[in-house]
Amino acid sequence: MSSKRRFHLGIDYGTSASKIVFRDYGAPGGEAAFVALRDGAFRIPSRVCVTATDLVFGDNILTSEDCDIYESVKMRAATDITGNPEYYLGPANELPNGFNAKDLAVLSVWYLISEGHRAITRYLGSRSEDLTIGMTMGVPMAFFKDERLRSGFLSIARQAWSLYRTEGAIGSTILAEKALDLLRKHSGAAAIPIPQYEVRDWIRSEAESAMWSAFRSPAIPEGPYAKVDIGAGTTHASLFRIYSDSRRAKVGLAFLGAVSVPVGMDAVDRAIAESQHLEGDFLVLRGSEEKILRSDPKAEAAMLPVREEIYEAYRKSWIETYHKIRNSVAELERWRGHKVFVIGGGSFVPALVETVRIHPGRREPLELGALEQPTDLLRADSAKVSKAEMAFVGVAYGLSVIGLSIPEVYEPDQIPPLPDMSDRRVRLESDDIYAK
Repeated sequence: MSSKRRFHLGIDYGTSASKIVFRDYGAPGGEAAFVALRDGAFRIPSRVCVTATDLVFGDNILTSEDCDIYESVKMRAATDITGNPEYYLGPANELPNGFNAKDLAVLSVWYLISEGHRAITRYLGSRSEDLTIGMTMGVPMAFFKDERLRSGFLSIARQAWSLYRTEGAIGSTILAEKALDLLRKHSGAAAIPIPQYEVRDWIRSEAESAMWSAFRSPAIPEGPYAKVDIGAGTTHASLFRIYSDSRRAKVGLAFLGAVSVPVGMDAVDRAIAESQHLEGDFLVLRGSEEKILRSDPKAEAAMLPVREEIYEAYRKSWIETYHKIRNSVAELERWRGHKVFVIGGGSFVPALVETVRIHPGRREPLELGALEQPTDLLRADSAKVSKAEMAFVGVAYGLSVIGLSIPEVYEPDQIPPLPDMSDRRVRLESDDIYAK
């Protein structure tokens, strides 16, 4: 039996910013999880900057005058994997010579693993420990249920891990020529087959991970829920049920619908900036959106199309769910009043929250759920994780959990049988406009 102290990294590789939580299985007083900090901040920019000779990761200072900047690498990789241009709506600027978007994603995840390694080293301080580190990376549920995207992002995670285990931690800068050589050297790492049951140890759905604290919370019972994650460049909506056994103990999660759209807070801020004639300098708005929306009707009108696009993810995930449950009177009745969890940057803009809490079938407002502060989660500087921070780090926290503590998760096509109480079909009030 190994005497090494075990750590596990939960890596929320985001479209615009990434977050890391590391779990210490040997923490004094019992297992605990910590939000990794870099220069006191928990957000790590996901963009890749490319100079004449180097690739730069995790930077938010360099400008287009200093380097070529590649945003939304994660979504661009999704487009490369599937050939579907809808995943990436950004500029189709040429990638660095010799690289594709998947290569940049592999290198970005290697850098995030390395940041997690450094966070653990800082956490241990001068203590000398014989330790072992593992990691799990998050992907949108819509990606996880798509065979091509699941396979593609599993490959990204495994190749990045091979680079870390063999080459060590990478700094924020690497020579482009060296990066290409290392990518070729480790290109076969993801080709080695693994058992199907190990896939969730490598990659796991962000929706499942975000709901881990909800699943563990005594205040949140079994039942139907929606989770809408409004990030910087994307919105992910998932509808799921928490299942309980005969003793009403929560035993698993089943996802019935999941959709991702490449629209998020950047699009909101861009629309507001254009209404304010800010010449595209939309990033200066971050955190002040609601103040502008309250004071300027033009800004509210400009944001309306973006709100509708964000809501589309929720509407489509409801359509998937409806088609799975429409033959069950009991299940349709349960879904008339499910709760909604809103996370990500959009959760701080009331106008967006009010938009996505409207039931896509009944057109009535639903009750909002709140993710509780887990008792075993702290920041790496030992401070408490604030309610505002919880909206961003919940996914990484769930990803830091491994082993038997993870509940059983049913794939969308493996939902446990639902009670069929009647052969009648229940029509919702607004009705099949939203369920076709």
